[in-house]
Amino acid sequence: MDKEPPRLKDSALYRIADDVGFNARVEPIWYTFSRLESRMGFMERWREKRRMRRLIANLNAGLKAQGVTPDGWDERTGSCVCNLRVAKTGLMGEFRNYLRNTLDSEAVKGWPHLMVLRDRACYILPHDFAKPMTVSPSSGEDTTPVLSAAAALRELDEVNRRLRIDETFQIKKMVDFLDAAGKDIQMYESRFGSQEGFWPRFAYVLARKLAEVCAQRGLPGIVA
Repeated sequence: MDKEPPRLKDSALYRIADDVGFNARVEPIWYTFSRLESRMGFMERWREKRRMRRLIANLNAGLKAQGVTPDGWDERTGSCVCNLRVAKTGLMGEFRNYLRNTLDSEAVKGWPHLMVLRDRACYILPHDFAKPMTVSPSSGEDTTPVLSAAAALRELDEVNRRLRIDETFQIKKMVDFLDAAGKDIQMYESRFGSQEGFWPRFAYVLARKLAEVCAQRGLPGIVA
């Protein structure tokens, strides 16, 4: 029997396949909505627009509270410029735990943006602000962490300085579009699994790619 294709849960903010553990995109905040809009009924479209506008207003209010000008990030147009999908759950959790177990606690306390980066709903903004934020798309929804691309890059630089990941890790650079399915995960583990901390270091490369593209392109990162 043919395998049933992965089920997708669609909204303007999330596009999640059940068999994908990590799924992150860098794209204009309205891009996915524009692609899904024609498939929505009138009321669904109205609710989703209201939800998106409320989320953007909350994000901009959080930026202004930290003295940062939003600079029209939410009005930028175009398409998805980076999409990293990995069929392995808990990647960012492994990364955080690896840092906690490998380095001193004071160092980890100095990396607040990396400590809120996670596999499920999370936003990366192309702005420089000191403290991670939390937002909720609408009343009653779970709060979602928001981190700064610029701050995350500084923290990743310090992680690299201490752990020398760029010097010692075999995977040096991440592509803009990655779709690592189950068979790819098996290949990675067969080829690199003996490396100490392979998956946390792989997560470091993912995180750096996302933060770099966000900062360079002035677009948000959306982790599903």
